[in-house]
Amino acid sequence: METLSRRQDTILCGVVETHIETSQPVGSRLIAEKYAFSFSPATIRNEMGSLEEQGYLTHPHTSSGRVPTDRGYRYYLDHTPFEQVLPQEYFDKVTEELSPTAEDVRVGLFWDRVSSFLSSMSQEVSLALLPFSRPLSSENEEGLQISLQGLAHILEKPEFQDVRKARTLLQAFEEKVALTRWVLRNASTEHVSVSVGHEHAHEALEDCAIVTARYAVGEDRQGAIAILGPKRMLYRKIIPLVSRMAHVVGTLIESVHTEE
Repeated sequence: METLSRRQDTILCGVVETHIETSQPVGSRLIAEKYAFSFSPATIRNEMGSLEEQGYLTHPHTSSGRVPTDRGYRYYLDHTPFEQVLPQEYFDKVTEELSPTAEDVRVGLFWDRVSSFLSSMSQEVSLALLPFSRPLSSENEEGLQISLQGLAHILEKPEFQDVRKARTLLQAFEEKVALTRWVLRNASTEHVSVSVGHEHAHEALEDCAIVTARYAVGEDRQGAIAILGPKRMLYRKIIPLVSRMAHVVGTLIESVHTEE
């Protein structure tokens, strides 16, 4: 895992979180004012220049401010603790509201509710991959079902105001088999996975981040949930949300099967 000096780490995380909040290039003076660091704007500016040389930051040619690169986001994600931001009581209420009947699960209504909830909470695109039996052959992947919600959210983001870029992204969402395979390849049963930008190895997703997690249904079935948005998504909220909801979904589905 890459390491920076404590000062560089602090400044880089400040730039990432400020850019997430504002969507604008970030200058050294803003960072100094926002975080009340003990070091001067000149020192921050020098360190930001060093971070740019190392590939963690870059700057648009029209601005003196910096924005994170994929490498900068990756460092931030690997070195930041993402604690639960919503109380357990909230998820108890969500569990009660989402609690499905066997019919809800069979006809897919439950998965649409899960996906809609995730999209509403994150204001991003969300998906829920219905449970499947393991092991899964490549032939069976084409028959998997997926609920996709919230496309309007991503089209509202500044990153996707370019018509060509938005069209390419929407076409990627329409390729549900490829999208399903990508989620299966990246979602982990042990923890939340986050991929950013070029890590997707898909041109249409280069301006996106995807947060995924698998959920288990008994010992031999599993599915996945994911939230997709711009690289500057609210990771501090979304990573704990996906983590907790994967557990909630698995528990709810297992309870339905137990009752049957």
